[in-house]
Amino acid sequence: MSQKRGSHSSGVAEHEHVEQHSAKHDHGVRPHARSLDIPSEGDPTYGKHDVKLSGLRKALAESKRPLPVMFGDGSYPVDQSRPGKRQEFKSLQARDFKTLYDILKGKIKDHGVQDDKTMIMERTIQIVAKLPHRSRLRDILTNVFIEQLWDSLEHPPLLYLDGPPEDSKLDNARRDKHGNLKPVKYMYRTADGSYNNPLFPLRGAARQPYARSVKPRHVALGALPDPSLVFDSVMGRREFKSHPNNVSSVLWHWATIIIHDLFWTDRENSNISNTSAYLDLSPLYGSNQIMQDEVRSHKDGKLHPDAFADRRLNIMPPGVCVLLVMFNRFHNHVAENLAAINENNRFPPPADGDAEAAKRYDEDLFQTARLVTCGLYINITLVDYVRNIVNLNRTNTTWTLDPRQEAGAGAGTPKGAEIGTGNVNSAEFNLCYRWHSCISEQDAKWIDQAFKEKELQHVLTKKETDEMAIKAYLKLGKDETGKDIPTEKRAFGGLERDKVTGKFNDDDLVHIITSAVDAPAGSFGARNVPLSMKNVEVAGIKQAREWNVAGLNEFRKHFGLKPYDTFEEINPDTEVAEALRHLYQHPDNVELYPGLVAEDSKKPMSPGVGIAPTYTISRVVLSDAVCLVRGDRYYTIDYNPRNLTSWGFKEVEYDLDVNHGCVFYKLFLRAFPNHFKGNSVYAHYPMVTSSETRKILTSLGRHDQFDYQKPQLYKTPKDYTTQGDYIEHGEPFRRHVNILSNRAAEHISKSENKYKVTWSNGFNRIMGTWNKYLSSSDNDYRKAQAWMDHELRRDSGQDNIKNFYFQITKKLINEKSYTLGYHNPDIPCELQTHVDIIRDVGNLAHVHFASHVLNLPLKTKENPKGVFTEQEMYRVMSAVFDSVFLNSDPVKAFPLQQEAQRGLSELGAWLEKNVKKRSKLPVDRAPGSHLASYGPNLINNLSKDGVSTHDMTWNYILPTAVAMVPAQAQMFAQAVNYYLDHADLVMKIHHVAVQQQNKETDAELLGYALEGIRLAGGFISCREATVNETIVDERVVDSKVVQEHVRIQPGDRVSLTFTGMAGLDPTHFPDPQRVNPRRPLESYVHYGLAAHGYLGTSTTHAALIGMFRAVFQCQRLERLRDQSKTEPERFVEQPQGIIKKVTRSVTSGHVLQRSHSQEEPQGIIQKVTSVASGHVLQRPGSQESVARTDGVSQYLTEDWGILRPFPVSMKVRWRPT
Repeated sequence: MSQKRGSHSSGVAEHEHVEQHSAKHDHGVRPHARSLDIPSEGDPTYGKHDVKLSGLRKALAESKRPLPVMFGDGSYPVDQSRPGKRQEFKSLQARDFKTLYDILKGKIKDHGVQDDKTMIMERTIQIVAKLPHRSRLRDILTNVFIEQLWDSLEHPPLLYLDGPPEDSKLDNARRDKHGNLKPVKYMYRTADGSYNNPLFPLRGAARQPYARSVKPRHVALGALPDPSLVFDSVMGRREFKSHPNNVSSVLWHWATIIIHDLFWTDRENSNISNTSAYLDLSPLYGSNQIMQDEVRSHKDGKLHPDAFADRRLNIMPPGVCVLLVMFNRFHNHVAENLAAINENNRFPPPADGDAEAAKRYDEDLFQTARLVTCGLYINITLVDYVRNIVNLNRTNTTWTLDPRQEAGAGAGTPKGAEIGTGNVNSAEFNLCYRWHSCISEQDAKWIDQAFKEKELQHVLTKKETDEMAIKAYLKLGKDETGKDIPTEKRAFGGLERDKVTGKFNDDDLVHIITSAVDAPAGSFGARNVPLSMKNVEVAGIKQAREWNVAGLNEFRKHFGLKPYDTFEEINPDTEVAEALRHLYQHPDNVELYPGLVAEDSKKPMSPGVGIAPTYTISRVVLSDAVCLVRGDRYYTIDYNPRNLTSWGFKEVEYDLDVNHGCVFYKLFLRAFPNHFKGNSVYAHYPMVTSSETRKILTSLGRHDQFDYQKPQLYKTPKDYTTQGDYIEHGEPFRRHVNILSNRAAEHISKSENKYKVTWSNGFNRIMGTWNKYLSSSDNDYRKAQAWMDHELRRDSGQDNIKNFYFQITKKLINEKSYTLGYHNPDIPCELQTHVDIIRDVGNLAHVHFASHVLNLPLKTKENPKGVFTEQEMYRVMSAVFDSVFLNSDPVKAFPLQQEAQRGLSELGAWLEKNVKKRSKLPVDRAPGSHLASYGPNLINNLSKDGVSTHDMTWNYILPTAVAMVPAQAQMFAQAVNYYLDHADLVMKIHHVAVQQQNKETDAELLGYALEGIRLAGGFISCREATVNETIVDERVVDSKVVQEHVRIQPGDRVSLTFTGMAGLDPTHFPDPQRVNPRRPLESYVHYGLAAHGYLGTSTTHAALIGMFRAVFQCQRLERLRDQSKTEPERFVEQPQGIIKKVTRSVTSGHVLQRSHSQEEPQGIIQKVTSVASGHVLQRPGSQESVARTDGVSQYLTEDWGILRPFPVSMKVRWRPT
């Protein structure tokens, strides 16, 4: 054995000897013995090596070596030994062991998540550098470090900024009918599903072969039983077996869409699927470019009205087609809103005549709208659909099987399965998804009748032939002459399209889909397939044999399921087991498809078994669902707010606090906003029959949150005579009537007995029961309003209010503002003060006022034990106000009510407790805090009148508090927003605001405030009619008097809409386009209605004066703008000083498009033109000009994800004094 070179007595024992390899094992490299392994600088022996082995000792050591005779080239073997653990530990210090612990903790406990503020990466480098050369611990730590750095990035990446170069061999399915190739953008889905995985572009694409999931090993029978006999023996329905869990037909209609989305076997080559292997909603959008082009309108990113691409669905039960029509409408809704919001100019409107820009505009809107619509499709599938499959809908759990769940370091969990790698459908799963046993009795009758009309009389077996089925199928979508019917003109279910709009009648569609909700599906299992489906099933058996798929037992083994030993294990029904025995002789011979159908079905289990499928299907379908979704790049890696836009992402996301995440209601209410109530059980839980859903919700304690009536059975308020009607039917359906003119608004405001501010009905809608909280009428809190108005006006009350608002506004500006920029003596203006004038000042000033007056539990620095923070209190009040008075968005109504209910319950409970004690919560003792005495005075007066503490809280105090804040905050925000577009007017108001306070300056400030409100326009006040009458809604449009006779009925919800049109009425406001702060106050009488009259006009005016004085004292106040001059052509960031909003026409409901004024940068206060009316009034050449219409705005939240009825944020700046 050769002696180790360079070893010495002190080191021999500390080395772990390893096998010495010859040079031939060193990859052809033969290092010489004198190629010493020099210690690194971190090695403890560094610097001592030359001392120990220098000179004579070194020579003596080398003289003891044997001759190098082992190798032919005269070299010595390489030393492969490693330092021992003792030597490794000697090189470390105490702090290094702490680092090793942190590394292990991050790897095991924190799943790779590191706090980089602990300098863990640098501390690791220090340890590795200290360890001896060839240390095993050094190699381990180095590998861990490399692995971490490597795993931080994808290899290879699946996210790209653009598409691939054109490849004619791969892209035939992306060609249109003219042969033109459509370029690929990786952020958008292709029509045929290609490039889902950019590295393997054909993986899962249309026109690709099916995969095989299971290798068939069993030697089957040489002669298999007659498929027709198999159907008749174990598959055909004897009598209808209703689903044991009362699952509705809608679930199976949804499954039908999924099945046709994933499978479309080619007639010429049955190994090929004509659709992609992804849930990309191809029945709506098409499976190739030609189909997609036919369903698109090629204008504004929309689809043809009520059209869908896949004509195979036209012979399905009409409920299936209605669901696709609903998705069509949702897509068009999304496209319209994407264009209106135009996030960062992502969808710039094309100039007139620019065909290329118009084409790009349409394409980007369409593709993004498709991503958003598919997002809703997959969320309904993963939450509503899957929750019903595994019976989670009968529990209060928020868990659901979402395969997109994040895993790994970013999620703080161990590394999970791969995502976004693509998917390929297999032939076996084509057979697994044929759930014809579940066809309802209603749908079976429809199919039978439809097939008879098409001469497909499958029940008459002597006349049936496959050729007849194919012949009839080929006729689908063709007229009498054999020509293709255009996609936008095809119909289904005997319905007819409107000749003008091209749409189907909503009443017909709603009747079809609600009938499907109440129609129980069939149950899984043997002998329950409708006889009208015989030809389809026989063809399926033959197809499976052609594919040579594995048998039922082999399929079960592949998924780790126990194979069946007896026919009774397949199905305990004696007749079915005997039939299988005579057909197949042995369980191993049972074919896959007949076996899947004839198996015994599971019994419902909560949670666990919801749709009660057969045993094998219940296992494999979940595996397929996970692969389908987790492998789809557009539902995993690319599913984010950047691709869908913030609004699109929020529009379709699910909230586990609302319906445990179920979002089917979003599709229903967007498609049929005038038919379904916001809390209709038909919209929220359509996959179970409404009667069964009522039982489920009752058992879960959520029964009173929903309405159970069919849409066509809604009653109007005049049909309600007793409280029992409300208990039985819920809140009645109410018509919405819009009033636009000043004259009509004045008439309504002076007719309090005819048009009431209603709190009780909206409150009932929030809290869920009629008499739980309200025992008094709406007249009760009108008494409170009158008393409060009187109390606030007596003595020096108005001066106190004015002073309070001035002081609290100044206080909020000082507390919430911040200084940005840099100080430069040569450029003193660089240092500026910033604040969010809406979020942190305007909204909160009214919160503080309401809290002072009514002693609400506001948490502040002065009152740290309060319950609600400033922002929380505003959110509660605005949510309640919107839900009670506005109901601005039917889809948002239900979650908004849940939010309002949570906040109102907590606030009301706290208030009632303190009212009982006749005590008050200590409040912020800012100047003007003496207003807090008004609340206790109100309580004492009500108590003298015999009002209970319960009614004081829920009928008087809460309505007053809620009505104080959001509407007044909105008026202030709109007025300030208007003036910030006119620097000369800001200077004029500043000049007045800094003067000494007196009657003259107060009157002028009030005039400016009211003029700003008038010219900004776009707020709503709501009333409920109690009489029958006709109102003349008269206004001036384009210098012409326009009259509209509006019929009002009892119970109508009347919206007084104060738009720019009303504010520009010259008969009411002479020279309407000029800002005149000295107009008579009576001209603005109807603007007090926006506060719903709770505080009175004088109090509203005092608030405006105080706030305007405080805000406009800021020197050179301006909105925060982007100062950069070099912006990319297509990407324009919206400055933070802009109120981002969408304005809709009151008369038409259309989104109003921004007019392009050269006076303002693009995006600043959206000037709008009505698509329907086109009414724009503008005074050219004046900085005081306005361009307003009959539009009412909704405002985006700061993340631009949700539209709200009230302004949310606007940052301003000014010079510090």
